[in-house]
Formats: sequence, C-alpha cells, structure tokens
Amino acid sequence: MKKLVSTALALAATAALAPLANAAPSLSEAGGAKFPERSFVLTLPAGAEARASQISVSENGGPVRGLDVEAADAARRSRLGVVLVLDTSNSMRGEPINQAFAAAREFARERNERQPLSLVTFNSQADVAMPLTTDPFVIQESLATPPETRAETHLYDAGLKAIDVIREAELPGGFVVVLSDGADFGSEASAAAVAAAAHDAHVRVYAVGLNSPKFDPAALTALAESAGGAYAQADSPADLGAIYSRLSAELSNAYVVRYRSLAEPQANVAVTANVSGVGSASAAYTAPQLAVSNPGGSDGSAWSSPVAVGIAVAVIAALLALSLIALVRRRRQTPRERIEEFVAARDAGPEAEPTLTDRLASQTERSLSGSAWWTRFSESVDIAGVAWTPGRLLTNAVLIAGGTGLLLAAVSGQIVMPILFLGLTPVVLSLVIRARVRRQRRLFADQLADHLAVVGSTLRAGHSFPAALASGLENAPQPTRREFERVIADERLGAPLDEALEELARRMDSRDVEQVALLALLQREAGADAAEMLDGVVQSIRERQGLRRTVRTLTAQGRLSRTILTGLPIFSFGFLTVTNPGYVDPLFNTGTGQVLVGLAVAMLIAGSLVIKRIVNFEI
Repeated sequence: MKKLVSTALALAATAALAPLANAAPSLSEAGGAKFPERSFVLTLPAGAEARASQISVSENGGPVRGLDVEAADAARRSRLGVVLVLDTSNSMRGEPINQAFAAAREFARERNERQPLSLVTFNSQADVAMPLTTDPFVIQESLATPPETRAETHLYDAGLKAIDVIREAELPGGFVVVLSDGADFGSEASAAAVAAAAHDAHVRVYAVGLNSPKFDPAALTALAESAGGAYAQADSPADLGAIYSRLSAELSNAYVVRYRSLAEPQANVAVTANVSGVGSASAAYTAPQLAVSNPGGSDGSAWSSPVAVGIAVAVIAALLALSLIALVRRRRQTPRERIEEFVAARDAGPEAEPTLTDRLASQTERSLSGSAWWTRFSESVDIAGVAWTPGRLLTNAVLIAGGTGLLLAAVSGQIVMPILFLGLTPVVLSLVIRARVRRQRRLFADQLADHLAVVGSTLRAGHSFPAALASGLENAPQPTRREFERVIADERLGAPLDEALEELARRMDSRDVEQVALLALLQREAGADAAEMLDGVVQSIRERQGLRRTVRTLTAQGRLSRTILTGLPIFSFGFLTVTNPGYVDPLFNTGTGQVLVGLAVAMLIAGSLVIKRIVNFEI
C-alpha cells in the first residue's frame, strides 16, 4: 500500500512539472545593444543542452550577420535580477502559504548566490517585502515567516511592481516568478500593461498556479505567455518545491545571442531562434528609425541638437568675421613701431609680411588694451620673460584650445568640449603665467645680492649711483639685467632713480629693492655714503636669503606632500575613467554621484589650500 502511495505522489509531481519539462525554448530581448546590433537571451528548458553550432537565428525568415552565441555564465546571470511574487490573499491561508514560502527558500538556495533576489507579496495591495539583495541573511530573514493574509488578489498590480523593482535597480533585465491560487481581483493595472512593462524592462515573467476550489488559470497563463515566460500548475502545495527547483534550473540554462540585423528602418521584425534537437523560440521588435533616413530629425546625439548646431554656426561665423577683419582692415602702427623706423639699422632686411595669426594678435591687443585686466596680464607676460607678445600668446592659446576641443568633440561626440576648453583657456593661461612670474621673481631675489655687491664695488671706484647701476649690467644674468635696464632707461628719460627702483620693487615684489630705493633717495637728498649703506643692504639680503633657503628646505616635504595628495586623486580618477568607464559611470549619471564628485573636488581644493597655508612663510 505504501508503495502505491509513493508511486501516486511521484506521478503527481511529474504531472505538475510537465508544463516546464516539456516547455519549448523562450527568447527575450536583452538590453545594451544599439541597432543594428541585436542582443537576445535564449532560455532552454531545464536539462536541455546545446552547442553554439546547434543554434541558428533568422529575421523574417532571412539571414542575419555576425551571429555570436555565448552561454550566460554566472557573472552575466548575476546582473539579471529575480523577483518572487507570492500571493498572500485569504485563500492561501494555512498550508498553501507555508509551502509557498518553503519553495521560495529552496529557490533562493539553488540560484546563483551573486544574483540579486527580491520578494513582492500581494493581496489587497502589492508590497515590496524585500528589495533586490544578495545578502543571504536578509534573504533568509525575509523568507522565514509568511505575512498575514488579507482579502482580494491584485495580481497584475503585483506583477507591475515587481518589474518596477528591476527597472529602478537599473539592471539590464531579469525574471519575475508569480505564484497565485486564483484569478486577478481588484487590480488597477491590466495584463497588457504588465506585458508592455516587461518588454520595455527586458523582463521575463513566469507564472505558477496553485490549484484550489476557485482556481482560474486563465489570468496566469495569459500573463506568462504575453511576457515571454512559461506557466506551470501545482495540484497541491507539496508540489511547489519541485516546481520552483525546476524553475531555478531553467533560469540558469540561458544563452546570449548577438548578431547584426539587416532589417530596414521602422520594419516589424520577427526573430526566430532554432535549436537543433530542442525546439525553436521567437520574439518580435520594430526596427528604429535611422538618422540618415530623416535629415531634419535628431538621432539623439549632441551634434544633432538645435543648441549644438546654433553654437557651431555662431563659432564658425565669428571666426570667419575675425579673419575677414584681419585681412581687410589696415593695421595701424604702434608708437614703438613708428619710432623703430627712425632708429633701426639701415642694413636691416625687408620686413616680413604679417601672418594671419599676427593680425589676429594685433587686433586682440587693440581690442583689449583699454581694460585693467589686459594691463595686468601684459605686465605679467613681460615679467615672466615670454618671447611672444601678450596678444600673440592669447591668440595662440585660444586657437590651440579651440582646435583641441573640436578634435575631441569629433571623436567623442560631445559638443561641450570646445566650450569647455575655451572656457578653461584664460584660467590655465593665467596659472602658467603666474608660475613663470614666481619663478622669475625667485631667480631675481637669488641674484640680487651678488649684483648689488658689484654695484657697491663700482661706487667705491668713484662712480655715481646711476653710473654704478649701469656699469654692473654688463655681466649681470637674466632677469636681473633686464629689470635693471628698465631702471636705467627710466632714469635717463627723467624719472628719479628712487622712483624707478620703487617701480622695480613693485614689479618683482621685492622688499630688498625697496631698501635700495630708500638708499637712492637718501643719497640724492642728503648725500650719504651710498657704498657703505649698500654693503649693509647686501648683508641684510644675504641673511634673508639664507633664512629663506632654510625654510624652503624644511618645508620641502610638505610641498611635495601637497603635490602628491592633490594630483593622486585626479590621476586615479582619470585613469579609471579611461580604463574602466563603467566603474565611474554612476558618478556622472546619478544625482548622488554628481554630488559626491562636487564634494570631492571641494575637499581636494580646500585640502590643497590648507597645506599651502601651512608650508608658505613670509620672510
């Protein structure tokens, strides 16, 4: 008798599994492919196996190009979420709901442990009892105890919420397994809405029906068929465990099919995948409209937007206008050029014809000569010892930045590149000029003591102060020679020597030169011994130089730490952006990531300024 009972139970379980065991392969679209590239997930029945050579794909009965079939390994399946949707209405009270949660626990144990799992329960409303997670403790706790049952069965609302769980997690696709023992009752959504949402989110819906006195499989069957899944029926709660185990095995038996479509734009395409010895599966999609077939439209890229086209037209028009003005307008001579006509050597060769860049540089200088910013910039360029004029320097920097931005925009398709590069040009150019100015001033400070010592020796030989300054320039290095030549030139043009030295102290930001200017004033008004006072100034300068070198030596480690701590995050972020862009995409494409990037930049700048404040001393 026991043997007969065991045989009967085995036959019942086999009958319950028959819909899944005899199911044909299923085909659903996978995300991430851009037309004409196509990507589908082909799921075979549990226990079925196939090699790549056994799988063929056709579109509308015709061939496809570049067919590639690859088994979905554990790493790829882990990117597809699974949502278990369990009926917790009053009809499931008692043994049915206990067996349903036991089957869910079995499903969780047999799935890929890296595959995120979620739980949605429904009765009069659909609730997310457990969000997508891979934490085994959270899964075990959520599936341990069934909730209280209530009236009504919002089946379609629960299916829609389960699809939303996968979509909100930004996963490329997933599976929804719905268990119910009755028809839908009270849902606001419809079966068509669930099927459309499943198609858009690349989700496949499987349905499991539990037989009961009021059971109607029509809703579950329609839901599974419209959403690309399969339907299975359990005649008793004890059969649920075997069905869920079979489902877990089937969801792991998947292949990724990729190919290049030959379909025309806006064509309705029927995709058929044939598996030798197993069966065939089909899916359908509508080929998108290509940009070339709609010249007036937009393909969604940055270049095709009206704003991008307007900016590009404005930039090109401005460049053409500047070029025409530079070519047609007669260039006016500066006072320096008019004077050079009378003082230049007679054997000077013919003057070269100015290039387009020279004309643009001259036009830039004339346009900006009246602004205070341009005056400060021109003086900084002069102090930095740059061979180019300020206008030529700015023009070349703008042309290089604009050309680089256009090249990167053509490669990456981002129209903001030229705007970004042009916007950063003044900032970068200012930083470079300031760095050169600091270097020249530091070099001038290091050379000043030796040069004044030579001037003091010349004063003892009987020369006047201006003559001593002039005679000491013959063997003086740069930038000391250049700066003191300006002082001598101003003195010969009638400016008092002390005022010319004060101007030099301002240009080179040197308190030592201020002492020399005071010495020149005393020597002019009181006739003091300039040589003796200059020796005192030289000794003071040497002592200050020694102290400055000591401080720079002691703070060298701090300055190096500032450079490393500031540059290392920038280098690491740039390296990851180039080598693994998917890893840093959330920082650009999510609101939280953008806030974190802004906070990181602010903290990086603040930390760099704090270290600079610590290691810099005014001597």
